[in-house]
Amino acid sequence: MKKLNRLKHLGAYLSGPIDFANDKGHGWRDEITPFLEDMGVEVFNPLKHKYFGCEDFDSHKRPKMKDMATKGQFKELRDQMKDVNHWDLRSVDLSSFLVVNYDNSVHMAGTYEEIFKANNQCKPVLLVLSCRKSEISSWVLGRFPDEHMFESWEQLKKYLISINSNKDHDFTEADNKRWLFFSGDHIF
Repeated sequence: MKKLNRLKHLGAYLSGPIDFANDKGHGWRDEITPFLEDMGVEVFNPLKHKYFGCEDFDSHKRPKMKDMATKGQFKELRDQMKDVNHWDLRSVDLSSFLVVNYDNSVHMAGTYEEIFKANNQCKPVLLVLSCRKSEISSWVLGRFPDEHMFESWEQLKKYLISINSNKDHDFTEADNKRWLFFSGDHIF
């Protein structure tokens, strides 16, 4: 019997705060990546772009950009950020779903653009919340399905395991509108 592996070869973009995050966005991305890769998912991590200089603060770009801001070189900073913006948003385009660290205690301008772009493309946007649902923006609550909001990383993992390998996964209306799996000549 062939093992069900719906997520194999799909891409997942890891969206969440970087600039103002305590660990510059490394921790959760480093923890979720092996889990996704074990299911055969191609991970798009903005801190570790394979084909472009990454956004990582340890890379050559970020320290220069922060220095430009301090010196008031905002045009130069914008010119540098255009590449980062382009590659991050292109990664959203190429992904099949997003895994999001939704931390409303941290300013996350890029995260909002990424999740709304993916939402407009009808992709699953899986939000792991750092707070209670009642504490996040009403706008976000109105735009993303409740079934795709998780109170912990463990809840998200259980959901993804079920989506990936449970032939009897109970697909909700939100799931059916967003997940597309291609197997040979079939979409299921």
